[in-house]
Amino acid sequence: MDWNLIKLIFLCFAVLIGISSFLLHCYEKYLPIFIKKSIRHGKYAEKTRHNIAEKFEVPKRSSDSNEASYVLLLCLYELAPLSITALVLCVHKYFFSGNLPEAVYEVLDLLLNSTRKSLGILKLFSWFYNYNLHLTPLDTMIAITLITVQCCKRLYEACYVSVYSEAKMSVSLYIVGFIHYFGTITCIIGESYGFIKGSEYPFHWNELNSIHIIFSICFLLASYEQLRTNFILASLRKNKKGEVVTKSYKIPSGRLFEYVTAPLQLTEIIMYSSLNIILRQSSSFCYIFIWVLANQIETALSSHLWYKKTFKNYPNCRKVLVPFLL
Repeated sequence: MDWNLIKLIFLCFAVLIGISSFLLHCYEKYLPIFIKKSIRHGKYAEKTRHNIAEKFEVPKRSSDSNEASYVLLLCLYELAPLSITALVLCVHKYFFSGNLPEAVYEVLDLLLNSTRKSLGILKLFSWFYNYNLHLTPLDTMIAITLITVQCCKRLYEACYVSVYSEAKMSVSLYIVGFIHYFGTITCIIGESYGFIKGSEYPFHWNELNSIHIIFSICFLLASYEQLRTNFILASLRKNKKGEVVTKSYKIPSGRLFEYVTAPLQLTEIIMYSSLNIILRQSSSFCYIFIWVLANQIETALSSHLWYKKTFKNYPNCRKVLVPFLL
């Protein structure tokens, strides 16, 4: 049996975030400080000092004394060049019938196994849907283009929009973030025609359908809304001249903040839901979506509880993640 490391890694991530979320919200006072400092970061980070845990923490922003931490932060979003490289490879393969480097096949074989059959859950409904053995070039091109837009946007936000606090976060969270983007990009191209030895399938624009169009628009709108949300958060720490005057937390308002505490997490879920539907024939991408769903729900819940606890005047009508419902 061929092992699929992508499935295994992201399934483990989802299970771990589920277990840690349960323990943090139900048995937090019994957990070791080291565990809490390794999981929580930002505004709801564990404040208790721990000498060992603090050796594995880095600032979320640059400083004169630790410029290397800023470089480490950007490593999360420097996967934009990786996504651009993957996009270039797709264009090279599908539009110019070019050959891929042997190293690409070797890495994909290692992470996704050598057969990489992309049947997903649709195998159960083969009587209803005429699935292909692998992802079509059109599916792949749309998905890799969308994730490249998102990676580039996140890099722009990290460099020019976000105003980071003085808080630190565990190096383990950086590693998880790196694995997330690397795994997402790998998963998109890994089960596609042309990226599996011996598989060929011509690119056809006439395969474009309403699913591609609708969920690509959903993805882009959610990505734009995420950008607007980050502008709102950054403005809370700036004056009218755009100068940073504080690093403290305030109650945000405007746009989706009028309805939910966690618009960043809501838009992230929408984006990956859209990708999951576009890549509905993938047998691996659904594992990334499950991980994203579990992680974003936990982050949204922790953020909501922190705001309610910290600000007595926090709007009671504001939901956690889903407007008017949850």
